[in-house]
Amino acid sequence: MTILERNLYILTLVGVWKPEQWKGIKAALYYFYISVVTIVIHSFLLSGVLDFELRNIDVVVIIDNLSLLTCLFTIRYKIVTILYYRNMIEEFVNRFQQKPFKPEDSEEEKIYEKFDKLTKKITILYSALFTVAVSWYSVGHMLRMSPPNVMPYQGWFPYNYTIPKYYWPTAIYQLYAICSGACVNLAYDSIFCSMMYYLCAQTHILKYRFSKLVENLQKINLENDGSVNAREVERRMVGEWVDYHNDILDLVKLVKSLFSTAIFVQYAASSLMICSIAYTLSHTETRSMDFGGNFFYLTAMTIQIFVQCISSDQVTVEFADITNALYNTAWYNLSNSVRKSMAIILAEPLKPILINSGYFVILSLESFTKVIKLSYTIYNVLE
Repeated sequence: MTILERNLYILTLVGVWKPEQWKGIKAALYYFYISVVTIVIHSFLLSGVLDFELRNIDVVVIIDNLSLLTCLFTIRYKIVTILYYRNMIEEFVNRFQQKPFKPEDSEEEKIYEKFDKLTKKITILYSALFTVAVSWYSVGHMLRMSPPNVMPYQGWFPYNYTIPKYYWPTAIYQLYAICSGACVNLAYDSIFCSMMYYLCAQTHILKYRFSKLVENLQKINLENDGSVNAREVERRMVGEWVDYHNDILDLVKLVKSLFSTAIFVQYAASSLMICSIAYTLSHTETRSMDFGGNFFYLTAMTIQIFVQCISSDQVTVEFADITNALYNTAWYNLSNSVRKSMAIILAEPLKPILINSGYFVILSLESFTKVIKLSYTIYNVLE
C-alpha cells in the first residue's frame, strides 16, 4: 500500500508538491503555481512587517496584527521546509514499499489499515476545523473592508491602493494569501501527524513479528531432527528482527531531522498566538463577527499544537511498550543463546524515543500543557 498518498495530494493542491509523473508543460505550469504561492505569502508577510508600528494604535489591533504576522512567519518556514526536504519525504514513503517495512502477511496489512484509517479521520477532522476557522476569520476581515480606503488586512504597498482599479486586486491578493497560507499550514501539520502514526504502525508490526519469531523458533526446536542447524537459524532470525528494529530507529531520526526546526518555530509561536488571541477575545464584543472569527482561530491554534504533541507522544508510548510486549511472549522456552540475546534486546527499548522540537522542546502531552500555561501567564501579564 502507498502511504501518505492523501497527504501528498493535499500538498499538491496547496502548491508545494509537484507529482513526479508531471512533465513538460504540466510541470512548468505547476512550478509557476509554486512560485505564485511562495511569492504571495512572502510578500504579504513583508507588507505586514513594513506597515507594523507600535505608536498611536489600539493594543488589540497591535496584538491581532502581530499574531497574524507570527502565523505567516511559521507558514513561510513550513513552505521552505517542504520544498527543501522533498527528497527526505520521498525517502520516507519509498521505504514503506520495501523490506523490512512492507507488510508480509494479512495481519500486518490489517495493522497498516488500522492506522491509515486513523490518519484519514484526523486529516478530515483537522481539515474541516481549519476550513471553518479560516472562513470565519476571513469573513470577519472582509466585513471590515470599506472601499476604497480600508483593506481587509493592514499592509504597506508601494502604490496608492485607494484608487478603485488597484483596491480590489489588492484586497483579493490579501484574502488569497491568508487562505493559501492556511492551506499550507493544514497540509504540513497533517503530513507530520500521519508520519508519526505510521511510525506507531511500525512498532506494532515489530512486536507482532517478534511473537511470530518466538513461535517459529519453538516449532523448529521441537521438530528438528538434526538435519537443520538450529543455532544458525536462530541467529539469522533474531538478527533480522534486530535489523528491523534499527531500521525503524533510523526512520525516527529521519522524521526528527525533517520536522524538528519547523515544529519548534510553530511551538514557540503558538504560545504567543494563543495568549494574544485570548487577549483580543477578552476585549471584543461577544456578538460581533470578530469574536467568532478569533474564537475559531484560537481553537484551531490550540488543536494544531495539541495534534502535534499527542501524535509525537504516541510514538514515545509505543516504543516504550516494546519491552513489555517482548517480555510477555514465551521467549523463556527458547535456547540459551536466544535468551542471552533477549537480555540485550529487552534493554535496548528502555532508552526512551523522544521527538525533539528544535533540540530544546520534547513534544508530548506535558509540553502541550506547558505551552498552555505559558500562554496563560503571558495573557495575565498583558491584562
